[in-house]
Amino acid sequence: MTPMIDVVFLLLIFFVCASIGQIPESTLPTPLAAGSIEAADPIEAPKPLGEVWIRLARRGAGEGAVTTAEINNQLYEDWGRLRGTLRELASVAPEIPVILDIGKSVPVGDFVDIFDTCRSAGFDDIQFATDSQPPA
Repeated sequence: MTPMIDVVFLLLIFFVCASIGQIPESTLPTPLAAGSIEAADPIEAPKPLGEVWIRLARRGAGEGAVTTAEINNQLYEDWGRLRGTLRELASVAPEIPVILDIGKSVPVGDFVDIFDTCRSAGFDDIQFATDSQPPA
């Protein structure tokens, strides 16, 4: 009889220790909507007016190399003018997707600077363009 009491006591201690730290489901309310078996028609979101392509390229060689930006075929070598243009675009239509096309020789700091500028200007959608790889 004594070993059985010991086993029951050990099981009781185990379950008490195992239950400590659990979050009761009553503190995590999950409101569930009434279900339906009908398929809902998908709501199509309006497409933005266009896209803003920013192509960064490195011009020159060595110490004299300069990173330039091209926004929709307009070349910007002055970063201040580029920032002003991005702020104006974001104030007019922040929902327009911005696509950053980064050249291979562009330093990381330059494209992070442009990414931060787009974020601070207020653009909602900033993407990176990639080269498509042929299937192997």
